Amino acid sequence: RQQLTQLFRILIRPDSDVLDLCSQHDSHLPSEIEYGSLTVHGMNLLELMANQRATARFTQNFNSDPTLGELADESMDAVLMTVSIQYMQRPVELFREVRRVLRPNGIVIVSFSNRMFFTKAVEAWRNQRSMRGLADLVLGYLKEAGFTDVQAANGVRLPSKEEASDSGGFASFLPSFSGDPFVAAVGIRTDLAGSGKERFETAAAAGVSWLVTPGAGSIW
Repeated sequence: RQQLTQLFRILIRPDSDVLDLCSQHDSHLPSEIEYGSLTVHGMNLLELMANQRATARFTQNFNSDPTLGELADESMDAVLMTVSIQYMQRPVELFREVRRVLRPNGIVIVSFSNRMFFTKAVEAWRNQRSMRGLADLVLGYLKEAGFTDVQAANGVRLPSKEEASDSGGFASFLPSFSGDPFVAAVGIRTDLAGSGKERFETAAAAGVSWLVTPGAGSIW
């Protein structure tokens, strides 16, 4: 969770209008940053009601209806999906809708690990044998949906205690992350391929590790 929150801190600008798909009681956004709005989607309205930062909520089954009909074109700056992509049966259709509702230079962040409910995950997900395979699968979804500038983050450097103090603090020191592998597929809505390069480079300078090529014997 710490890496995900730090990734959001780096990639999502303050005052952004944010859409959190397949959300729960917490969107994992940095507590110290103010956003323009936070629209949350899920299957359980009571769970969404517990998300205190949400400004709007809606329920919908994306496997039967992957549209975002309630949302206007170019109405969002960032769209999030956390540990749910493995259950999407119509991901490309959904991400086409995501691209529609994003403003120019808007960003989609799809994060996941290697955990899943095996009987609920789609076959394409279950058939992957590495984190690299999962990353390539989700990047493929985004590309097919029309995102030309895509990258996969496989790690985010967390600030040291001194860095957090110098920058005013992030509520508390973020410890080193250990546990499940972390990957986030990121797409930027651009009309010209390559125009999102600077944003990826800026994120790398801030501590985001972008997946390039797998190493021998690696889980990637």
